[in-house]
Amino acid sequence: MVNLNTCKPGQRLVGKHGVILTYVRKLISGNTYPHEVKYPNGSYGTRTDDGFVFRNPSKRMEVDEDIVEILD
Repeated sequence: MVNLNTCKPGQRLVGKHGVILTYVRKLISGNTYPHEVKYPNGSYGTRTDDGFVFRNPSKRMEVDEDIVEILD
């Protein structure tokens, strides 16, 4: 399990399908998805503290690019 609270802007992250994302920043406190990440194609997304696309396990799908590893 990962903890995105330990990330610094610019760190590389590995998604469960092998995509390398970049950690952008921690968002305002109290946000449901407090971490902003950037995909290689330039688009942005958010993640939970433990790297999931969705907080609720019943909404998670196999295609989600959940974070499985923090590099650097």
